[in-house]
Amino acid sequence: MPAYQSIGPYAVPILSNEWWINNIVTSFFIFVFLFIGIKFKNNKSFISKYTLFIGLFFITRLLWNQWYQNLYGQWNPEWSLPLQMCSFSAMLSGIIPILIYFNINDKIKRLLFEFMFYWGIGAVYALLTPQYTHGTYGFIYQDYYISHGGIIFVILFCIFVHDFKPREYSWLKIFGYSQIVLLIIHFINRSIGGIANYFYTIKPPIVDNPFVMGQFPFHIIMLDIFALFHFSLLYFLFKSLKRS
Repeated sequence: MPAYQSIGPYAVPILSNEWWINNIVTSFFIFVFLFIGIKFKNNKSFISKYTLFIGLFFITRLLWNQWYQNLYGQWNPEWSLPLQMCSFSAMLSGIIPILIYFNINDKIKRLLFEFMFYWGIGAVYALLTPQYTHGTYGFIYQDYYISHGGIIFVILFCIFVHDFKPREYSWLKIFGYSQIVLLIIHFINRSIGGIANYFYTIKPPIVDNPFVMGQFPFHIIMLDIFALFHFSLLYFLFKSLKRS
């Protein structure tokens, strides 16, 4: 059965033709929409409307995803709730532009941006190691790349168009907050039961990933170690690039 018609877990073979085509197309659209934002950055009226459009688009996409799963009879609390790290980031990719448009509480915007900035590394790995938890039927296949590519796009859009940046020690704060989220999600997984595995707190993902080793609870410890490493790396890399 073709990948785009499959029901059930599916992982795109890394470096396959399918993998290359999907990531090249996704990168192209990220570049195009980011270029538009940077090109018209000084046109406040256009950027304001463009920012609102981006926010509404990604909020609508999130709601559509839930409706579409239900339409196909595939919605299930064990895998359909937006409780993965990338699902939270996808929500933020819609919420943050709307907060920017309405100029709502700068501290809240900055904090939410930092969550998306650090958690966004998950979107990068999602594109590098694509995994469909609940199948690739209908437009769910394309939506995977719109969602994860959108996270990366909005992060870059906030940085290059709206001059957002992670604050000092933000990498450590977000890592600490993430542990609270991780604990809450783990209890939700246990409460739902079945194959619920949001944030992969129950078992590691099905893809081959060098950063995921062992079974519960050791895979969580490894994920935490590499999360802390990546958060700090992102912060200091961003800081060094801004200086140069």
